[in-house]
Amino acid sequence: MQVCFRIYPVIFLFFCLTFFAQMGLAQTVNDFPAKRDPAVNLSIEREKAEIYPKLRDKRCTTMTLDKCDCPDAREMKAYIEALIETGVNKDEIFYKVAKKFTLNTILDAQIKQDVERRLVKEAGEKRPQIVLEAASFNFGKASKKQGKLTKNIKLFNRGNSDLAIKNIKVYCSCVTAALTVNKNKSPYFGTQGAPAGWQMVIGPHKSGELEIILDLGHASITIGKVIRDVLITSNDPLYPETSVRIEAEVND
Repeated sequence: MQVCFRIYPVIFLFFCLTFFAQMGLAQTVNDFPAKRDPAVNLSIEREKAEIYPKLRDKRCTTMTLDKCDCPDAREMKAYIEALIETGVNKDEIFYKVAKKFTLNTILDAQIKQDVERRLVKEAGEKRPQIVLEAASFNFGKASKKQGKLTKNIKLFNRGNSDLAIKNIKVYCSCVTAALTVNKNKSPYFGTQGAPAGWQMVIGPHKSGELEIILDLGHASITIGKVIRDVLITSNDPLYPETSVRIEAEVND
């Protein structure tokens, strides 16, 4: 009997160790994703090489997507690669990218026209349409001593339904922006953008005014060319994100 009492704990311990070892092995296996077939990898890379040069990220105006590695470009690339991996064809990828980001991400004129036609048909005639008085503005030569420079830009709704402005965001703390609609003025928004749930509505064929302030006295402003962007997010089905670019040549 004494022998049995000694054996049972040993057996129990053996089963426990075996169980936990198997669990650990399973976890280790799960930690390593299955290797993708090299042929599949090659196919994905070919599709990316064909798609990326026909796109740009929402902020970059000088480089195609394949040559840009900023955060916005990486976000778009990850989205496109996920679509490729799930078997989405190229035409559908361009459509989905335009719908998620903005139609302006498409550089190829024919593809852009085809996607625009599809988006317009899908949205119908009763849709909001955001139109900026100017997509860019150059303050010209300026001095840091001038401090804050201000530019007001009209923002129109050329559509037949309410245009909801859902966010205004800048990418540098040297810039702030506010929107005025029907004498109602928003707070000045910075790099954090508008709070969740915020919006201002511009009625059909009405307009608002976007006030942009560039603070040349800010520590981030250095001598030379200054380029900053203000991103506007709305419910426009063709241009859910659009931007205004401001520039200045700081000489002292």
